[in-house]
Amino acid sequence: MPRVLLILTLVLTWAAIYLPGLGGMELKGEEGRRILPARVMMQTGDYVLPYSEGKPYHRKPPLINWSIAASFKALGGESEFAARLPSALSVLLLALTAACAGRILAGPAGAWWLPLAILTTIGAVEKGRLAEIEAVFFSLSGIGMLGWLAGWYRGGSPWARWLWSGVWFGLASLAKGPVFLPFFYAIAGIALWKNGQRRELWHPAHFVGLALSIFMPLPWVMATRERLALLPADPSATGQTQMWLNQVVKRLDPSAIDWKTYPLGPFETLLLLSPWAIVALVLWRPARRTWWPDLSQKDRALILGLGWGTLASGLVYALLPESRARFQLPLLAPVAALAVVLLTHWKQRRDPSAAEPATARWVSGIIRFLLLFLTVAGVVLPYWKAPGSMIPAMAVMLGGSVILWLLAIRFARIAWPGRLFAESALLCAWAMIFKASVMMPIMRLHEDIRPPALAILAQTGHAPHLLAMYPGPQPFLFYLGKNVVEIASIRQVTPDAPWLLIPAKRLEDPKMVGRLASAGFSEPILTVPDDDGTPYTLLRRTPPPH
Repeated sequence: MPRVLLILTLVLTWAAIYLPGLGGMELKGEEGRRILPARVMMQTGDYVLPYSEGKPYHRKPPLINWSIAASFKALGGESEFAARLPSALSVLLLALTAACAGRILAGPAGAWWLPLAILTTIGAVEKGRLAEIEAVFFSLSGIGMLGWLAGWYRGGSPWARWLWSGVWFGLASLAKGPVFLPFFYAIAGIALWKNGQRRELWHPAHFVGLALSIFMPLPWVMATRERLALLPADPSATGQTQMWLNQVVKRLDPSAIDWKTYPLGPFETLLLLSPWAIVALVLWRPARRTWWPDLSQKDRALILGLGWGTLASGLVYALLPESRARFQLPLLAPVAALAVVLLTHWKQRRDPSAAEPATARWVSGIIRFLLLFLTVAGVVLPYWKAPGSMIPAMAVMLGGSVILWLLAIRFARIAWPGRLFAESALLCAWAMIFKASVMMPIMRLHEDIRPPALAILAQTGHAPHLLAMYPGPQPFLFYLGKNVVEIASIRQVTPDAPWLLIPAKRLEDPKMVGRLASAGFSEPILTVPDDDGTPYTLLRRTPPPH
């Protein structure tokens, strides 16, 4: 496939999977923690020290906050679409890198198999459509890993591959810290060992790359400490180093194990890395039993590095006392690469005259059934759950089904396993179009984050000058507009703010009520619950008597 056509195909596939309805769903999960500090950056012009809830927030590095703030500026305002776009774009960047790496690791077919595998991994689809750290984190670390593997496999100067990985790993560290490095070194260490290149770990290029990986965030850390030193002393505040150590200790504390969910951790990880983790597991045994003698030493080293490296490091992380499946998302690109490499060798060693495997026919049949199911559900479900959206949903699903089934017929002519990647991309795209046109109108009928903001705006008017005191990382603050200012104490109350939002529980303290009254906030207007049911009270400032 010509390079321009390949890039165009990947961009269109990415757009079909990651853009439909990107801004149509209210905030969820950790999105408020990433978006609100970005808003404060734009309010204050301080892009060094993030703030959340009126206090310095340095629990995580600020790359996600910077990217969201930049997206707001580039798109001319705040919106869910603008907040989530950096995550989607980071996955696209990883896919384009995978096209280059796949050509080196798996030949011409790998140039489109590997990026399609990444774009259709469940974890990438889920996190790449949210304004959270994970998509940026696994994309940047994945770019570094794939670049290093491709450089090592092709040969050449160690400086090129270690500097490449060092730069991208350094950027990943600015997103979440260097917690992905054990994944990389498990893969690279085994590959170098099995290829007789262990001495490369003592090469100066490796140490320079490692220094970039770890110390690229250092200028931000030092600048943040300088800013913190200029602030008034706060005995309750935790320093950067201590906060990060606390996070590490918490992850290793056996008392943090939740035995109801802990045994499910490895299976949740497998789900996030599916379907390609399952493909790799299925092909691993025949690769070791039948193809192994025919492979070159470097191919065997690559497969062993990707296989045992991802398995060993993934299990270690999955078995941490306080583990989450998302912690293993940096393995997304290596797992996809392993599946593609194994499928490439399977295709090369398969008898061309042999009949197509029964597994291939079953998989294609299941995918077509799911495509048909989504099409029918897209027509029936709105009539049942949200009649107001029935006509638009039917127009999208029935109109798009013509293109859908023409593509399905075209893809059916592609030889397996190439058809697997094409049909997987088609299923993911159709599922996201279904979600945007059918599910989101239904979900809007049951929103629990936007309604509290709408109730407040009904009292204050559009874009109020409102102070939020002790708010917590409440995502509904996003919907109150960019004029909302989070504060951490009554000392930060400004004289010109007519509205103040405070947790209702705080008003049970007579001293707090008295201090608020002395600041002019003595008139409660309404109380609204957040998405967890915690009540917040809106106070209006009473003008002083003349």
